[in-house]
Amino acid sequence: MRYDNQQLIDMLSAEYVLGSLKGAARIRFEQLIQQRADWAKALNWWQTHLHLLAETVPAVKPRKQVWQQIENRLWNKTAPSNASNLWRILNWRNTALLSTSLAFIFATFLVLQAPNKPSISEPTAVAMLANDKAQAGWLLSFANNAGSNAEIRANSLASLQIKNQNAYELWVLPADKSKPISLGLLPQKGNKVLVVPANLVAMLSESGLAVSVEPIGGSPTGQPTGAVLYQGKLVKV
Repeated sequence: MRYDNQQLIDMLSAEYVLGSLKGAARIRFEQLIQQRADWAKALNWWQTHLHLLAETVPAVKPRKQVWQQIENRLWNKTAPSNASNLWRILNWRNTALLSTSLAFIFATFLVLQAPNKPSISEPTAVAMLANDKAQAGWLLSFANNAGSNAEIRANSLASLQIKNQNAYELWVLPADKSKPISLGLLPQKGNKVLVVPANLVAMLSESGLAVSVEPIGGSPTGQPTGAVLYQGKLVKV
């Protein structure tokens, strides 16, 4: 195995967190994270980010038929026919294939923000910006870049309400109730890096964050002019 291949490390770490890394491969991975600091560091990064993203998925109540099928399989309440046995086997194979595919897609998407990237080091704080319906719009990662300048990497999420005729602007809400301070415009698709002025770095740890709807190009007044739809706070990792 290419133990120093960062892309491979990230892919295996993501699959481990998602639960799709099985058998001997999973055992070997657990041995490696005990032996190598770079593997343990990658696993910690993926655990932090995937768990945060998982919190954005809304809870769904299963249909009654799902629970009935679980009970049937656990307690053998019904004897399935050969046809239903075949369907069950095919269904489980499709589920396993889907799980592996999702793990690969998820890992490929997030590997672009992995801690080995030269533009940004391992995040020291993260934030999830969500609306009043608990729908997340962005995942923020705060870190210092290669030049030791503070940056926020903003990643837009699938549940974001796209506004083609407007812009989303990120604001710091000082703890002393003074006026909001703009950190820049957030992406509605993909990701974007926002440079944090040095005088705001210390303030971020104790301040809230808010996102307002503004005209294309941002607020014309230097203060929020539209509705505040998303809020959050940076949390140390």
